[in-house]
Amino acid sequence: MSNVRRVITVLNRNTGRDGANAQLIGAGRRLASAIAGRLTALTLEAEEAAGRQWIIDPGADEVVRICAPWLSHYQPDAYVAALAEACARLDPDILLLAHDAVGREVAPRLAARLGAGLVTECTSLGADPNTGEFIASRPCFSGKAVSEWTVAGPRLTIATLRRQPISDLGEDPMQAGNVETISLALRPPLREKLIEEVVPPPGQVKLEDAGVVVAVGRGVGSEEAFREHFVEGLASALGAACGGSRGAVDMGIISPELQIGLTGRVVSPRLYIAVGLSGSPQHMAGCSGAGTIVAVNTDPQAPIFGYAHYGVVGDYRRVIPSLTQRLKKLAAKAL
Repeated sequence: MSNVRRVITVLNRNTGRDGANAQLIGAGRRLASAIAGRLTALTLEAEEAAGRQWIIDPGADEVVRICAPWLSHYQPDAYVAALAEACARLDPDILLLAHDAVGREVAPRLAARLGAGLVTECTSLGADPNTGEFIASRPCFSGKAVSEWTVAGPRLTIATLRRQPISDLGEDPMQAGNVETISLALRPPLREKLIEEVVPPPGQVKLEDAGVVVAVGRGVGSEEAFREHFVEGLASALGAACGGSRGAVDMGIISPELQIGLTGRVVSPRLYIAVGLSGSPQHMAGCSGAGTIVAVNTDPQAPIFGYAHYGVVGDYRRVIPSLTQRLKKLAAKAL
C-alpha cells in the first residue's frame, strides 16, 4: 500500500469538459492538494481513445482509462464492477462522482460492495488542516441548512458532488501527467438489459449544464401555454433550458425528466427564472445553487420571493411575452 494518498474523480467520457466534469476535476485537485495527495481522473470506456490532455491541463496528475467492451453503454452493474476493480488496483482514499443519475445509483452500490464510507450530495469538499481528515458539506432540511460530515473507520470514502457554479480551472498547458489504460476482459453478470437509448436532439441545451434555466410551476396552467410562452418564447430568446416543479409534472405541463428539485434534477445556472412556482423547499433544493433567481408570481406572499434576488408580482401571460419581445429586440440590435 502506497503512503501517498490518492483522490480519484470518475468523469463522464461522453461529455468531455462539460460543467460536471470540470467541477469534478477542480474539486478533486483542491482536495488532493489539501491532503498532499495525487489526483487521478478515471474514465470508463468501451475502447481506448485518444485526447485526454483536457483532463491533465487543469491539474490531474494522471488519467486512468478503464476499458472493456461491456462499458459501451451505461449499466449500473457494469459500472460498479469496473469501479470496484479500479479501486482494488489503484487503492484510493477518496472516490468522487457527480451527484447525477449515474452517481446516485452507482455510489451506494459501490460503497456497499467495498465496505466504504459514503457521503452524497456534497456541496463542498475539504480536509482538516491539522489531521488531514476528509470533511464534506452537504445540505439538510430541504436545503435550509448545511451539515459537515466526516467518515470514521473505512479507509475509502466515496462522495457524490452536487452541481455548483464553477469558475475557471486555471489551465496549465505545461502540466504533465501520465495516461494509463487498464483493460478488463471478464464480463460481470448484468441484471439489466439495454432496450433503448434515448439521445437528446442535436443542439438541445442539457438542463444540468445550462447557464440559464427557465422553470415553471402549476401556475402556468397547461402544456400548451408552456410551449407557447416558454419553449418557443422566453427560453428560445435566452438560449435557455426548460424545467419545472413536481407540480408541473403532475399536471402534465412538463415531462418527468425536466423535473427540478429534491426528487429531480439539481441545477446551478447563472440565471434561474421561476414562473408560476410557489417555491417549496423540495423544489428549491434543486436550484439553490443558482447565481441569480428571478421569480414571477401572482401571489406576493409566495415563498419563492423569499429566495429570489428579483421578483415580479403579476400574471405571467402579460409579463413573459413583454419580456420575450424586449429580449428579442435587444438581441437584434446586438447583431
